[in-house]
Amino acid sequence: MRTLIQGGWVVGFNRERRSHELWRDGVVVFEDDRIIHVGWRFDGDADKRIDASGRLVMPGLINTHLHLGSNAPHTFFLDHTKADYFGANFYAYSVPRRGAAESRANARADVEQLYGIWSAIRGGATTILDVGSRNATELVRVVGEVGARVYLGPAFKSYSYVFDEGGRIQLDDDPSSGEAGLQRALDFAKEHDGAHGGRVRCMLFPAQLDTCSVELLKATRKAADESGLRISLHAAMNLLEVQRMLREHQWTSLQLLHEIGFLKDDVMLGHCVFHARHSWTHYPYVDDLELLAASGASVAHAPYKYAKMGVMLESLARYRALGINVALGTDTFPQDLISEMRLAGLMCRFADGSFRVGEAHDVFDAATLGGAKALGRDDLGRLALGCCADIVIVDLRKVHFGAVRDPIKSLVEYGSGGDIDTVIVNGRTLIAGSSAVALDEARLLEQVQASGEQAWAGVADWRWNHASVDEIAPMSYPIA
Repeated sequence: MRTLIQGGWVVGFNRERRSHELWRDGVVVFEDDRIIHVGWRFDGDADKRIDASGRLVMPGLINTHLHLGSNAPHTFFLDHTKADYFGANFYAYSVPRRGAAESRANARADVEQLYGIWSAIRGGATTILDVGSRNATELVRVVGEVGARVYLGPAFKSYSYVFDEGGRIQLDDDPSSGEAGLQRALDFAKEHDGAHGGRVRCMLFPAQLDTCSVELLKATRKAADESGLRISLHAAMNLLEVQRMLREHQWTSLQLLHEIGFLKDDVMLGHCVFHARHSWTHYPYVDDLELLAASGASVAHAPYKYAKMGVMLESLARYRALGINVALGTDTFPQDLISEMRLAGLMCRFADGSFRVGEAHDVFDAATLGGAKALGRDDLGRLALGCCADIVIVDLRKVHFGAVRDPIKSLVEYGSGGDIDTVIVNGRTLIAGSSAVALDEARLLEQVQASGEQAWAGVADWRWNHASVDEIAPMSYPIA
């Protein structure tokens, strides 16, 4: 079926300049799952027309780092019972005491993970990268039903994080994973890569730098070279990891990956915040970012997650100036990439102490072209002839937008996922008129609330100190 989107601002793509450009009152036409025209007018026939007057027609955003599940465990993220995280991120809401299952162990693909997918779509993402998928086989089915485009695959590692009885993080051997886990990931990819008309793609997900031995990282590098699968790895993620690498290998996290030949242009590093010259790291003896730039590897930047911990990427402008490809992810809730763009720009300005960095086009590029480059795709993150029909329409006729001169600046400075009118993935409409088309949203939210209540009631079962949810995350105000 041929669909024509008429009017409004269109974010087209100029292949000669390799950059986006704006078409006022432009036209986008797609047939089935591919874009067949972007321009001022279209003289051919169309089976369906969408009036986008007063709206922004843009490529679907690419969320390059999230963990599909519900937001319930994130309640524990800023844990009032601990004081030694050093930006340690998810330890607070995921890592269990030794011998217990972690908080997300019972997540279902058709409830919690589906909610994660739908939250990301509601936030403007038409391509989602689920880092280290749980329930991977069942998740493939769910992705097919809802109509999403998802990169996924099971994680593997040499060690597992656990809390000991004193509340200290330890690394225990994980005999069920390691290179056997890598082989399972390769077998999974052989079976599922390209499923659902290519909307499911597989990657290799060694879990975190400090949970993988050097031998496993080298084996992953070799497997990627042989299979053509891309890699995503959490690295330079927190200060504990960097200190461990310096203590055990005498290299920073990025130095280690460089020295063992792991870094190439098919690698995406999750977060990659704590490079040698970051203010928290203060290790002035190597320039990690120059090593990263020379490798061609990409960075998946999740600014809101780190802002919650009082940490910044230092800085987006410097990474880009060195030629490092930076993409955007959410990692935490809300999975709103439009809001994430705004925060990425603001945090860059805080880091550099300058208003001339972190501009709207920088963060919009990261959320579109940066993500596409990180995935090795020139048919995503842009509206151009032959590209995938992944399209988002944003309603600019809201009071908070006011007068709109530059729709990209207005989107980044004022917008959010709540302004999205239409989401189209691979030619299929998932959201229309701001309403869900692909699923029963009210029913899903009821299921997620019930799941959250169960998770909060059971927190003492896996916490190292058996603390209750009220101790870990006290209510903002007393309940009357």
